[in-house]
Amino acid sequence: LSFPRIILSIGDDGIVIVPHDIPNTAPFFVSANDAFASQEITDFVALYPQARITLLVDTLSQDYRCADLPPINFFDRTKLIRRRLEQTFPSARITASLHFKNSPHRALMIGLHESNSVFAWADRLRKRLPDIALLPVEGTRLMAQLMPEAKDGWAMMISRQQSGGYRQIVTFKNDLVFTRLTPLPPANDGGSETTIIARDIKASLDYLTRHGLREPKELSVLLLMPNDIHEASALKNLFLGTIRSLPPAHAARLLALSPLLSNGDYSADILFAVHFLNAFRPRLSLMLPDEKKQWLTKYIRLWGTRTAYACLTAAGILTLWRAGDLSATLYQTQKSALQLVKTRYVLAEKHALAAPLTEPLGRMRQALELRHIYEKPTLTPWQGLNQLASGLDEDSKIVKLEWRNNSDTVPERLIVSLHTESEVPPKDRSETVAAFTRVVQNISQSAPDYIVTGVKPPYPSLPDESVTAAPILSKTPIGEIIMERKSP
Repeated sequence: LSFPRIILSIGDDGIVIVPHDIPNTAPFFVSANDAFASQEITDFVALYPQARITLLVDTLSQDYRCADLPPINFFDRTKLIRRRLEQTFPSARITASLHFKNSPHRALMIGLHESNSVFAWADRLRKRLPDIALLPVEGTRLMAQLMPEAKDGWAMMISRQQSGGYRQIVTFKNDLVFTRLTPLPPANDGGSETTIIARDIKASLDYLTRHGLREPKELSVLLLMPNDIHEASALKNLFLGTIRSLPPAHAARLLALSPLLSNGDYSADILFAVHFLNAFRPRLSLMLPDEKKQWLTKYIRLWGTRTAYACLTAAGILTLWRAGDLSATLYQTQKSALQLVKTRYVLAEKHALAAPLTEPLGRMRQALELRHIYEKPTLTPWQGLNQLASGLDEDSKIVKLEWRNNSDTVPERLIVSLHTESEVPPKDRSETVAAFTRVVQNISQSAPDYIVTGVKPPYPSLPDESVTAAPILSKTPIGEIIMERKSP
């Protein structure tokens, strides 16, 4: 999405104005020696009140210094950088810092002094809240596109700026390390342009050795100037890694930028401005302290209002959603209540039809419950009978049973008469007594809570009669035992 913008590339020798998305306008230069320069620029900017203004700074009154930082966390790092900026640039009106992508423990300190001409224009255009960008910082993106070798090592780009002089930008793996601005020589100066450039490169080489450059062959140089300038002997004697020159108009065509440059224009001001316009956002955007507070207030108010509207809309949607759930719940509750009433009505009809049968049974159930509550529990011989039945075998049966339990102190007693039977009739008394004895032992094992005693065998034992004597058989041999509970 395109919108009107005006770039003021401010240098010590003048200002280059680059309009963007404004019909029937073209870039132009206003010299600092022109008495009507300020009014001319002010009138031009006033013609387009909707255009956003950016001040692209390319003056001498800006300092760049690298600083080493200890390995600390993000919040302490921010505080340390702020303190370092105050110590390094105590008189600077605006300070900023850049982090090195390839050296996390280093930072670039930046300071703009009060004498910088950008502040006069920032105060003049205060109502338009202009952005402030630094040409050396934003130029590293242009340098990275024109010099692919810059991502792997040392690279230098030198351009001729109509607004200020010869701008030199040095990077290491696309991180800005050093920048230098050399003013344009007077018109009557006999020194050649290549001599000035060679002298600047030589001075920078001596400085870059303190930042890790070991020899000139590690440095690649690009000159945004005429095609043949890199062939000068003064530049070849520096023994650089690579050196080439590229006219700004040709660079603009390589990058598919807006054709605002002519082939005969060797100044790179417009190239930097147009490339800055095509960036998604500035790498480092600065504002005056007062303007920054004003912008933050406006920004917070704007986004606070939007956030409030968003929260209100979300609350409304949530309320409607919950209201739908509530209506569905109420409908389901009403439906369940109607179903319950219907079920109760059907159940009442069935109870009325079954009343002639259920009422007598109900009265009987109540009587049994009352009897169970108020009736005194009766002692029963079921435990002894169950244990007695467990000890009987198939060849014996109970003929007579007498149960005695007269008081709580006298143990329960069962007097049982047993008849032992067998498919083969016993031949003598010994077999019948042995069968009876086995039954008594079985009953004793199955009734551990009782004392089982055989009081009468199937045949009487008289004093003059022996068990092994001649048998006197009976058809129904009956014996008697007593089961007495061990504890009352």
